[in-house]
Amino acid sequence: MTPASPPPTVSIVLETDSVHPSDTLTIADCLAALARQDYPAERIELIVVDGGKVPALAALVGSRFPSARILAGSGATKFEQKNLGAKAARDEIIAFVDADCAAAPDWVSTVVQQLAAAPPDVAGVQGVTELTRGFLSREVSALLYGIRTTGHGDAGRLVTDNLAVRREVFRRFSFEHASFGTVVDSLLLQRLRQAGYRVLLCDRLRMVHGYPNHWRVGLPWFFLRAWAVGYFMVRTRQLEPEFRGSALVRIAGLGWPLVVGAKLVRDLAQVWQHRRRVGARFGTALPLALAFEATLFLGGLAALLKLPAPRIS
Repeated sequence: MTPASPPPTVSIVLETDSVHPSDTLTIADCLAALARQDYPAERIELIVVDGGKVPALAALVGSRFPSARILAGSGATKFEQKNLGAKAARDEIIAFVDADCAAAPDWVSTVVQQLAAAPPDVAGVQGVTELTRGFLSREVSALLYGIRTTGHGDAGRLVTDNLAVRREVFRRFSFEHASFGTVVDSLLLQRLRQAGYRVLLCDRLRMVHGYPNHWRVGLPWFFLRAWAVGYFMVRTRQLEPEFRGSALVRIAGLGWPLVVGAKLVRDLAQVWQHRRRVGARFGTALPLALAFEATLFLGGLAALLKLPAPRIS
């Protein structure tokens, strides 16, 4: 009998810019979830990028993953850290996770199963992220982390706290404009599509993301994200002429309201598509979406007025 081939190796890239004092899921929770994976530990490489936010990070990581590699990335943004980790990855698959998230026990094994069965034009697999329980958490999950699907059932959006890619494909790309706090993932998906690739959506690939447990933290968290999305939507379109809606933004910003209107339609469709995955109520999510888009609009105006960029993680 021919001996069975060993299972693929997986490099998990963990950024630490998402660490905040108010996190309901800490980096210790994230590491504990990774340690519970049902995939062979010897086939997993953990790469942690140290952005300077976590005291005694090496000891914390080493207590569960003695062979983990820790890369220096002081002050680097979330996407800069992901780029650093991906560049250092040595394994066949790169799986991205954020420090304020906890992966399901079958996360790595599900990634491997999905990519093993996928044809060569599949660059990666996108999972479903859900916020920890809290006030309107299901609706916010559908709005901020919901995945739009294409007509073929592929992911029409990337959420990079729960994304895995083939290393041989990703090494041809990167997270461009990595200093931006968001929208970078949308640009990556566009680049992949232009090169003939697609990303699978897998409902079984589950991740839990921390959610502020008090409105005094939750409200700024929500609206800062909306502001940042608008800001970086404009900045990306100013820099990337091929990006959808760029022409409307580049004519002195006069088309920005039309871009926001189109995004509102896409986001409502996303919430509708995603509601059953996370148990969201569409009617309850509707005013949230309107508040989000209104704030997003103002964030875009801030970019057009060349105000300082927000920092989110």
